[in-house]
Amino acid sequence: MTFVHRAMRLALALGMLLTAAVSVAVLASPLDVSIVDKSFQPPNITVNAGDTVTWTVTKSIGEPHSVTSGKPGTDQGKDFDSGIGLKDDGQSFQFTFDKPGTYDYFCQVHPTVMTGQVIVVAPGQSAPAASGGPAASEAAASSPGASPAGSPAATEPPVAPEASEPIPPQRKLIAAGILAVALVMLFGAAWFWRRMNPA
Repeated sequence: MTFVHRAMRLALALGMLLTAAVSVAVLASPLDVSIVDKSFQPPNITVNAGDTVTWTVTKSIGEPHSVTSGKPGTDQGKDFDSGIGLKDDGQSFQFTFDKPGTYDYFCQVHPTVMTGQVIVVAPGQSAPAASGGPAASEAAASSPGASPAGSPAATEPPVAPEASEPIPPQRKLIAAGILAVALVMLFGAAWFWRRMNPA
């Protein structure tokens, strides 16, 4: 085996290790919430205890924003508060959620339209199932033409499937980079294989 062949094998092995390291880093990266115009995207996320969530302005409107825990007027900023300074594209705020629970948050400047929620689950615990709750069943029972409870015609209202959360732009760019590296490595390995095993 020549020096060139050994060097090619070493380069291939290092490339595979690099791809594995980048994949692990992406999987362990903090979760992202984009601040787009006057909205948090996605507004509701579920994370594990110990995860760090990053809110980043990705489409600024020239007005400042905040990421403030609680609801307007109720325990406002008790758990975390970015301050009113997230205005320009790229500005961000991070918070690490150590304790399981449900954390409501909002923007102090736009409290009626910019709200969100972070659900933190303990390790090994799964995200809580979405439910219509008592309000949904009461609304169904009070609607005109509804059958009395317990009658054969009474049925549960259909449950709408949960909408999937959009993928943040930063994750799309990282995924594209990993795909490009993997394709280059695969084509390089195929070329190397053909070179080592001529027909």
